[in-house]
Amino acid sequence: MILPEEKLDAVVALLRGFGAKRVLLFGSYLRNSSKAQDLDIAVEGIPLARLLDADAGAYEILRQPLDLVSREEDPAFFDHISSGAKVLYAA
Repeated sequence: MILPEEKLDAVVALLRGFGAKRVLLFGSYLRNSSKAQDLDIAVEGIPLARLLDADAGAYEILRQPLDLVSREEDPAFFDHISSGAKVLYAA
């Protein structure tokens, strides 16, 4: 799966609109995008009550399987993946 940079930029803009202070790309797409089955994105700053809306909005842009994880929901996992992740946005 190869995504145009414009789609990733649009997802970052959407997530910022929901309050994201950091957006990270991690997982299989980062390691080998041509073999990836989904896109793994971690966010910090989006209120948990808005996370499902953010996830649905990101899917509408990408039209690809997406895993959106939140630091607010699982701080230990977010901290674990952040060292090897690509920062797409940081305030």
